[in-house]
Order: sequence, then structure tokens, then C-alpha cells
Amino acid sequence: MYGATDMGRVRKNNQDSLFFNAELGLLIVADGIGGRKGGEVASATAVNGIKEAYLTCDSLRHEEVKPFLNQSIDRVNRDIISKGQATQGLEGMATTLNCILFVGEKAFICHMGDSRTYLYFRANLWQLTLDHNVENYVERGWLPDGSLAVNPKPGALVRALGLSAQCEVDIYELKMQPGEILLTCSDGLTGMVNDRRILRIIKEYENRLHELPQRLIQEANDAGGQDNITVVVSAVMRG
Repeated sequence: MYGATDMGRVRKNNQDSLFFNAELGLLIVADGIGGRKGGEVASATAVNGIKEAYLTCDSLRHEEVKPFLNQSIDRVNRDIISKGQATQGLEGMATTLNCILFVGEKAFICHMGDSRTYLYFRANLWQLTLDHNVENYVERGWLPDGSLAVNPKPGALVRALGLSAQCEVDIYELKMQPGEILLTCSDGLTGMVNDRRILRIIKEYENRLHELPQRLIQEANDAGGQDNITVVVSAVMRG
């Protein structure tokens, strides 16, 4: 695993939080929601809470992974809400979450918000996660057509940690094979660099993945760096 985070060219602080450890088989990317107070506190609370839960749990069998992740994320969501309510200046703080736990040959991907995980394999790139925003929900009929008139920001998040006491997280279970690469990032990358360009850069750096996170961050900054940028790359090594 290789990862990096950067403030970008415009923001005055970095509200993204990041943890990754190949030996543990765990990576976490959280992006504090812009426009809300305490985004950096919310994202750090999410990352530290999930990391702590994993470090203190007993070994997990495959069938125990999803219940563990759901319970851990519920607890973190409660922590973010209660911390926001108890601390002046942090009211309403919230964060996206993309967390991947590798167990055996499988990757368990937890997702809330618009941070993303992609799969790269044999010169192709697929977005595995669905952005939980108003535009996508209206498009799929999950929100009424008039929702964009009420909330004219298509990218406004419908789901994230801290938004609601009811915490609904997507968990994807993926059997990995040698040569596959997972790219996890905050929207500071995808808002600046389109998927086609990301694919070209991954192809270029496929054999030097340790340089890829910083190269993608540089690309986002060269395009304007309008947001904080976080990138983590996980690879299944060929035998």
C-alpha cells in the first residue's frame, strides 16, 4: 500500500484524514464535509475510531467481517454526532468514509459519501463505489425529481458519517486476484481529474506504484487543486 494526502491549492487546512497499513490489511480515507464546521475533526474521529476498533478486536473470520464493520461504523457515527453536539463550533460536523479491510483473498470495502474506490486491472478502470449525492439519487429514482430544485447542489451528500443517527453504509465484498490494483481517493482528486486521465496515469505508473499517489495529487493540483486531495493505492502482487 502507498498513500499520501495534500491540502491542495485553495483550502486553508486539510480536512481529509488517512490511515493505511499493509501488514494490518487496513486502509481508511475520510473527507470532512466542506462548508460544515469541524470537518477535520469528523474525519479524524472516523479514521481513529475504526483503526482503534480493528486493533483491539480478536481475529476475524470471513463471516464476522461485515458485522464488525457495521458495528464499528455505527459507533464512530455516534461518536461524531455526540462530539459535535457537545463541542461549540463543531455542530453538524460530518465526513465521508472509504475503508477497505483485506481478509484472506477478499477485500471488504465500506463506503459512505463521495470518496471513491476504483479497481484497475489489465489496463481497465472501474469505479466500484457509488457517490451518495443528490444527483445520483435523483437519477436512480431514489429521490423525487424535484429534489434538485429544493437542493440545487447536485453534489450535496445524502449519506455520510455524522449526518444522521441512522447510519447506512455500503459494504462490498470483492475477491481479489494477482495484478489487481485498488485506488481509493477523496473527491479532491476526482473533482479535478477525470477517469480517463486517471487511467492513463495508472498505466504509466503501474510498475512504480510507490510514486502513483503523489503523481495523482500533482495532477489534481496542476488542474487547480480546488480541494484537499487524498490517494491510497493497494495492489495484489503477482506471484
